[in-house]
Amino acid sequence: MVLFLLAFVFGEGPPRFSQMAGREQLYSLGLGGLFLGLILAWRWEGWGGLLSMLGWAFLAVLSNRPPWALMLSIPAAVGLLHLLCWWRLRGPAPPPGPLDSVKSARGRMLFAPLWVFLAAFISLCANEMFGQPPLMTRTGPPPAEMVGTWRASLTTVSRQPLGEEIPVAFTVGPDGSVSGSIGNAVLTSGRFVRNRSWFGRLMNWRTEYQIRGTLSQVVESHGGTAGDRFSAPLQPWGAELHGALFLSHPGAPKPLGLNLMKR
Repeated sequence: MVLFLLAFVFGEGPPRFSQMAGREQLYSLGLGGLFLGLILAWRWEGWGGLLSMLGWAFLAVLSNRPPWALMLSIPAAVGLLHLLCWWRLRGPAPPPGPLDSVKSARGRMLFAPLWVFLAAFISLCANEMFGQPPLMTRTGPPPAEMVGTWRASLTTVSRQPLGEEIPVAFTVGPDGSVSGSIGNAVLTSGRFVRNRSWFGRLMNWRTEYQIRGTLSQVVESHGGTAGDRFSAPLQPWGAELHGALFLSHPGAPKPLGLNLMKR
């Protein structure tokens, strides 16, 4: 759960608290306490569980209702379990019996496969979140149905909040190379790649494909500069490709919605 939250922090950058409204700052405080408690509980289960529960309760006060969303309720439930374990185990340990060492060894043997499974699962999650692309992602030329020219209608790509329309055209070659343009910017060094492994497809994470490249020039009104890198994660949706456009320039609006059709 902590890795899931860090994926957004590393992907979008840390939040700029100075630009947030007061309510947004308070909401970030509650969210931070909720997940920070999970980390503290590895060493201090009582304090960590209490911090997670306080963060969840703080979010409930801000929202005027309990935050039952799984992303918030699951870490709160884990924090409650930490508190219950701390309450149950806070007294002195009982004296060891003659069979305690044997039971302890058997318990470790029974839990060994669980720890192996847990370590493998966390590694797969981290690979899918932070890999660009993740390990085990298929390579090679794009599927035949992806080859061709894809365009976005002027109504599907807009800059918020002005609603400025930007035409987009991508031409995917059989070898995975991509040419085209985004507004007045010409695409260079473009590549069409697969964007997730079998694990990401199983968990329904990320998108199936991604276009990466550099823009040779961008007009100032589009918020970019010469040489801006960009990425466009895309997911097939019938005969279309749905996704978003991310520019690397700090002042660029992101993401810009994409709804590409083959023409």
